[in-house]
Amino acid sequence: MSRKKRGVFLHPFLCIKNIYKYKTKMVILMKKKMSFKNKILFLAIIITFVPLLLSYLIFISSKLTDINENIKNSLREVGYSISNSELIKEKLNTKTNDGSVQEYTKGYIENLNNIDIIVVGDMTGEKYSHLDESQIGKIYVNEDNKRVIRNADSYYSVMEGSMGITLRWFEPIFFEGKQVGFVMVGKYYNDITVINLQAKVKYLLLFIFSMFISMIGAKILSNKVKKSILNMEPFEIAALYREKNIILNSVKDGIISLNKYKKVIELNKNCYRLFENFDVKYILEKLDYYIDKKEEFEMKEFIILDKKIFVTMKHIYLDDNCLRTIITLIDKHPINKIAKEITGVDEVVKNLRANVHEFKNSLHVILGLLQIKAYEEAKNYILRLQKVQENSTKKFYNIKDKYVRGLLISRELVARERKLELNLTDESFLEEDHGIIDSNDIVTILGNLIENAFEACSLKGDNNKRVEISLYEDESVIEMQVRDNGIDIDLNLRNRIFKEGISSKGEGRGTGLYLVKNRVELYNGNIDIEEFDGEKIFVITILKGEEKWWRY
Repeated sequence: MSRKKRGVFLHPFLCIKNIYKYKTKMVILMKKKMSFKNKILFLAIIITFVPLLLSYLIFISSKLTDINENIKNSLREVGYSISNSELIKEKLNTKTNDGSVQEYTKGYIENLNNIDIIVVGDMTGEKYSHLDESQIGKIYVNEDNKRVIRNADSYYSVMEGSMGITLRWFEPIFFEGKQVGFVMVGKYYNDITVINLQAKVKYLLLFIFSMFISMIGAKILSNKVKKSILNMEPFEIAALYREKNIILNSVKDGIISLNKYKKVIELNKNCYRLFENFDVKYILEKLDYYIDKKEEFEMKEFIILDKKIFVTMKHIYLDDNCLRTIITLIDKHPINKIAKEITGVDEVVKNLRANVHEFKNSLHVILGLLQIKAYEEAKNYILRLQKVQENSTKKFYNIKDKYVRGLLISRELVARERKLELNLTDESFLEEDHGIIDSNDIVTILGNLIENAFEACSLKGDNNKRVEISLYEDESVIEMQVRDNGIDIDLNLRNRIFKEGISSKGEGRGTGLYLVKNRVELYNGNIDIEEFDGEKIFVITILKGEEKWWRY
């Protein structure tokens, strides 16, 4: 077969294929171009239209059937009533066509809407009553009365007569057991059609009105739905959802999302990376107090599953209803590492500063002694300095934690500069490692309490200024005591001194004791303040293990 001939045969199929492709592309394009709002509107109208249409068809069919049945029942009942009239029976039996039958039947036509014509006839077909009085006395010419005359049947018939097409009911009339005639009760078919049409129009208008209301409702619904999704299209929401999941699982922080019933609806993978034995129920129990109180905070430190965690809690509201609670968990270890380094450097700087000052003073004394050639005195002075250094080292020997020991050494030098006496009790002891308790937190607590004691002593008038420190540690607890004979605590501030910004030293102060309270609460510890004999003692107790506790 030649290429040209083959093309003749293939051409129609190619056209059909191209048309199908084009149609498919157009459908896809229409789907893409139709907005979500219009889709909702369209679907809502379709969903409403189909039931309404079916209801209309079923209802109108039933209604028309009822109308027709009511007309038929009226014809049958009137026919039966006339057939049992003694007047009618007697007139037909005696063949007396004097108009009385016409007058009798006229009352039915005038009083009943479903009756248009009544014809009473004898066995010969002679009419005794008719809507057209000129027909009285004439013979019934239609053949639909043969059954009632021959067989005495009762039946319906549709026939065109002298007054047009009518629905008729035939009923035989008997006198003393003998048929003497018949009655035909009819309704014009045009009237039945008009009644049916009126019913159709009435309920069609109701259907259109219902559709109109449905369209308005669908429009309102589509607007509300669109507004509730921030006027976004489904594909945009899907994209955002995918982005959200990517972001949630890419951040290094653990994220927990709760609904208004405190049920977990979102949980990223990093929650499991933060803890070896991740238990979301335990975490929620730990934070239950803050969740119930709808409290919000940022970077609040908690000990969860024997691990220090910074927790941020935010709530999402719609009007006054809390829809979501977002909990962010951040591992403190990397931050703590940096904090240790910063603290270490800070303490080194403080030590160097104090040591430099002390060293310069000592050099001046030695230089002076050498200038006056007091060599023996210079030698004794150097030996005395060496002994002081050795005593200082021995004094803090039982403090194994190098960070705390560095703090105490630096504070002792500062105490000398301020002409204060700083002592560490002989019974003091501190391990190098404290389990869950971080050395940096001990330094924060102890450093702020010592500095607070120094300042209280500096405000005292006499020269007898003392600060005494006592440290104790066992398997479950660390206890710190800082005693000083400085000025008393202001009674007006006593109950508020651990709040941020509260201080007797002026504005811009009041941070130190707040930090102390913050660290102590982290370990579920206690702060006690004792005062007697002109001295005050800050007693700090912190727990070395995590304990389940409730704040009610």
